[in-house]
Amino acid sequence: MGMNLRVAVAVAGAVTVVVPGLRAAEPVQSVSSQEEPAQIVQQVVGRQDARQVIGWTDVKLAKTARQVASNAGNIVEVEARPLDSVSQTFDGQQFSINDIVLNAVSALEGIEQEASNTANAVVGGTVGRVEQNFVDGASQHAFNTLSLPELAGTIRQSGINTINLIHSKESVAISSQNFAEQAEQVIENRLRVTGVGGGGAIVQEGTNIGNVIVAGKVTEVVRDFAGDQIINNVVTVQEGADWGSISQGGTNIANYIEAESIGTLSQTSTGRQFVTNQVELVTLAGLTEQLTTPGIEQRSSNYVNVIVLKAPAVDDVPATIDVSQTGDYEQSVSGASGGATQQTGNSVSIDR
Repeated sequence: MGMNLRVAVAVAGAVTVVVPGLRAAEPVQSVSSQEEPAQIVQQVVGRQDARQVIGWTDVKLAKTARQVASNAGNIVEVEARPLDSVSQTFDGQQFSINDIVLNAVSALEGIEQEASNTANAVVGGTVGRVEQNFVDGASQHAFNTLSLPELAGTIRQSGINTINLIHSKESVAISSQNFAEQAEQVIENRLRVTGVGGGGAIVQEGTNIGNVIVAGKVTEVVRDFAGDQIINNVVTVQEGADWGSISQGGTNIANYIEAESIGTLSQTSTGRQFVTNQVELVTLAGLTEQLTTPGIEQRSSNYVNVIVLKAPAVDDVPATIDVSQTGDYEQSVSGASGGATQQTGNSVSIDR
């Protein structure tokens, strides 16, 4: 399979890992492996808000500006101790919002906005039964908005939402992951340049991750993706404006598993994945036109029901998999100028 998924996943307040090919994360607290296996039940009900708002009237002394907004709920990270069972239910909303409004750029050389949400994440060694639910009405929203009179240096906006993540260096016995029909992950990166000056670069990136397992050995998995993953990257410029380059990218991942050995896997996808990359030009007459050139690169990727069987650390790991996959999902991308568009579903990759 000609694809390479390497998506950074920030588990706020706990670990930083990479999907796939997750590296071992440093434990927050060391727990003796001699202790009894842990049984954990977690539930989030309500709303988490991380909001950063800047409205500058005088930025003469500022060289750079950086906003970081993040939320985390239902996080388990125990590597030195076996986890007998973990039950996680997210029945709430996470809003990570960065907002900047500038009336002058002055000496600014760069602006960066990062918004992230993480919920229902298990990172451990030997994991028994895991049940993760992203229920109807639950949502993750990562919003970055910026308005300025001209481009200064490099502008970066990035958003990432992560729900239902299991990472085990060793094994996962039984796991159930549910992304309900009325649940959603939404990323909005919006930049408006109100004048025509400057010539800087613009970078917008969004990543939604739902129902992901990375482990050495997985015995049994049942999971369903039925909700929405949405990414909107929008740049609005005025007629006569100049810029160095514009790069926009969006990646949605649902029902992804990577392991050396997989026993029984049943996964269903009836959800929707949307990526919109858009550059708007406002004419002197007040009309809005869509731009694709010059200097504009747009990339869009949607992945559903992806299985990666890794090469085993030892030769005696069996390669047999009992797989049932059902896909009745909608994938849509808008804007792919000078870049790549990938739509992948019900895919199996074997590295043997």
